[in-house]
Amino acid sequence: MPTKPRKKITAEQRKDWRNLPLDDWNTATVHAMVIDLNAEKFAVEKYVPMRGYGFEQGSIKRALTEYGAEALRETIERAFAEYRPTAQYPQLTAGFLIAYMLPRILPQVLAEQQRKAKAESEPVNGGMSAEELARWL
Repeated sequence: MPTKPRKKITAEQRKDWRNLPLDDWNTATVHAMVIDLNAEKFAVEKYVPMRGYGFEQGSIKRALTEYGAEALRETIERAFAEYRPTAQYPQLTAGFLIAYMLPRILPQVLAEQQRKAKAESEPVNGGMSAEELARWL
């Protein structure tokens, strides 16, 4: 059975990370998220990438490919929640986040995802899975 062709996503839609489904995320989406969060949380007017945009885009692409958009998004959100800007480092770059914060935060995110998936698939309350119980209620 042929698959339905995917609707073309514009460059502007790719940058709308709050509304774009995780299945459609790419490097531009993640970069837009980091730039937007810097502007919102730290009032950064001009984003300056670590070692240039090429380096950051490569780092983002590798992380997206290896871990997926859902885990990467959660990792970025946690990194921004804990990062405290200083005069020397007034912003959180995607390069720094992926190179130095991801190795510490991502294992926690992946472990939580595994626990959640396991809990959803395990029988609860007399042999029903959590999903079956939710449908029943």
